[in-house]
Amino acid sequence: MKRIIVADTSPLIALAKLQQLTLLGSAFASVHIPLTVLSEATRDLQRPDARLIRDFATEHLIVHDDADNDFCAQLRQTLDEGEVQALHLARQLHCGVLMDEQMGRHVAQSYQIPVVGVLGVLLNAKQSGAIPALAPLIRALQAHEYRLSNVLVQKVLLAAGEG
Repeated sequence: MKRIIVADTSPLIALAKLQQLTLLGSAFASVHIPLTVLSEATRDLQRPDARLIRDFATEHLIVHDDADNDFCAQLRQTLDEGEVQALHLARQLHCGVLMDEQMGRHVAQSYQIPVVGVLGVLLNAKQSGAIPALAPLIRALQAHEYRLSNVLVQKVLLAAGEG
């Protein structure tokens, strides 16, 4: 059974740059995003990836209003607004979060919110046969200056049988 997920901004942008947003539909039953994440991801519609996200969101994402409560106020001390809203929504929906920023992942784990990153989505896609190879997509992410830990990249490539 596929689970639901709340997406943060960076993984959406990364998947859009790779033209692989549809992998979210393969990996998850539904993808939810806070309004702030949609705004951050589509702020500059001159960027092709922003337009892809806007169009994808219209068809495939469930957009939620932002929250403002004590939990959000507490998280704002260390995280940006998109991460705050994504973690709040994941907590509210009792699901995981798609997030790559190290501090956001750390905070999510401290609240027992399951975390998956863009490499996890790509690995799932490779294992399910949705994409033929992982390494070219990882190289493309790195070319777009998407920060990925070399140790994690090697681990994911090994898991994909491309190590």
